[in-house]
Amino acid sequence: MRQVLIPAAIVAAMAVCAPALAQSMLVRTDQAVRIALPGAAKDVAVGNPEIADVTVLDARNIVIIGKGPGTTNVVVLDRTGRMILDRTVVVTAADNGQVSVYRGGAVSQFSCSPACAMTGQEEPPKKPQP
Repeated sequence: MRQVLIPAAIVAAMAVCAPALAQSMLVRTDQAVRIALPGAAKDVAVGNPEIADVTVLDARNIVIIGKGPGTTNVVVLDRTGRMILDRTVVVTAADNGQVSVYRGGAVSQFSCSPACAMTGQEEPPKKPQP
């Protein structure tokens, strides 16, 4: 009987812990995402602060801000040192509403929100380097 209880306890523990540890989230550069925590936070750590930053709103809410493209993680501990959040954060470029038009070798950039408008000079074709 004892041999059956140990594997069952391990499987039950994995089922409870796995969803919290396996989650990841997508944040765009220069955008913020609020996360409600399941408990009161004491310590917050970011794996790579060049990719993302965290602002603590209160003991149960944090905001993750995308700073540069890449992948990092955010860890939140409660006052007893128990991990209440371990989230992989994938930061992508903020290219919503951006359109590039290629004519031959020339490139024109447009911002399309809600209507399209050219955002810069048309770039002439680049000459190949020998």
